[in-house]
Amino acid sequence: MADTNDIARKIRALLDKAENTNYPAEAEAATRKAAELMAAHRITEAMVSAAAPRSADTITTRTIMLSRGPYVGARMDLLGGVARAFGVRLVYTSTWEGREVELLGYHSDLASVELLYTSLLLQASVAASQHHVPRGHAAVTWRRGFLLGFAETVARRLREVMAQAAQAAQAARVDESSSVALVLADRSARVNAEYQRRYQNLTRGRGHAPVSHDSVLQGAAAGYRADLGRGAHVEGRRGEVGRSA
Repeated sequence: MADTNDIARKIRALLDKAENTNYPAEAEAATRKAAELMAAHRITEAMVSAAAPRSADTITTRTIMLSRGPYVGARMDLLGGVARAFGVRLVYTSTWEGREVELLGYHSDLASVELLYTSLLLQASVAASQHHVPRGHAAVTWRRGFLLGFAETVARRLREVMAQAAQAAQAARVDESSSVALVLADRSARVNAEYQRRYQNLTRGRGHAPVSHDSVLQGAAAGYRADLGRGAHVEGRRGEVGRSA
């Protein structure tokens, strides 16, 4: 089994490459490779934890501050899409500093979610800045739609990567008595049970503020090129992460 630190270095190098290249195709290839390594590593960690119940990879939490501004809803969508691909649940709190998101999941998955989200947010921001806002469109509305389209496409691509990784891992297993799908399902069930135990009284988040349909399509297209490597709630209370802007 490859060393965890070595895998982390490879993933970080791929994401650095994706964030700094001027060539979209090169960025896409590097990001997807990083995501594939993360997916494979996640499955390895899950199988090890299933075989050793006292594994250090336990369910825990991590907090990410999304701050304020007209694009906070799009950032929440991007973070939510990445989190769900890794079997991580999340809730948000509105504070005077802005939106604060608490992630709940296995320790190794939380690290991957934060790393990939940070890289994709940078890629999305750069891609949005490279597109001219069409005449007659408000810049904020257009860019918000662009980022939402980007987030939706990236989430769909990540689900595909995760599914392919699970299939490849199962096909490569010699011991057919242990099913990758069942281990991952049990892992998700444990996270969901802990989520229900901790967050019993959640309120729904608001819907998104208005966006431009054309910008959503532009953002979705940018999401395909990305390197992969919550109704109203009471202020100050926890709410499920929804599509709030």
